[in-house]
Amino acid sequence: MSYSGISQQAFYDLFSVFAEFFTFPDQEFCESVRSGQVDQQISELSQKVGYPIASELKKDAPTYEEWVALYNHCFLGARKPFAPPIESIYKQWTLDGSYQVPFKHQKGYLMGDSAQHVRHLLQAFELELPIEYNMMPDHLSILLELLAFLVGNGFVKEAQQFCQDHLDWLPDLYKALADLPVDSSIYLAVLNELEKALQIFACSTIDNTQTIEYSCVTAASELN
Repeated sequence: MSYSGISQQAFYDLFSVFAEFFTFPDQEFCESVRSGQVDQQISELSQKVGYPIASELKKDAPTYEEWVALYNHCFLGARKPFAPPIESIYKQWTLDGSYQVPFKHQKGYLMGDSAQHVRHLLQAFELELPIEYNMMPDHLSILLELLAFLVGNGFVKEAQQFCQDHLDWLPDLYKALADLPVDSSIYLAVLNELEKALQIFACSTIDNTQTIEYSCVTAASELN
């Protein structure tokens, strides 16, 4: 299906919203989820691309204090087991046979092939990685911000390839979260809606005649 520049903006905004869910909880954003404002935003943005998502994240949204504790447990390992939203963890560390390290064919390690590729892309586009993500450039929040950047700057085919290369592990993250001994329903619901948005985007053809002003926190021009 062919889309206009309006849809290009909608995809940019949609992926930016989803990226926010995987950063450390912000109180204002959490309240926006709890009030239903984010549900409305996701529904309206998906409507603009022709496939409305009936977002219902409000019903699973915890309080801000609960959300911080949940993030710490699920993603930062305040309690074990946990499920870090980092691509390298869920993939074989490297496919390069020249590496002489004992864990090269194993999963569960940081800074694998995917992280190296994302770091290369960030450098190529002169986007600065926040210091807290230095050892995990393939963190899901960064991946979604980078996806939004590609869409917003007219690299639509490249963005679709990026989805295939770097967002194919989300079912593994979903399973890991579902298996945790904690109520991770908000993150499971977000991943379900994100997968729908990615499926819509994968089938789209956008008239990429415009460039959207990029304000992501990873942009070098925005960081001092």
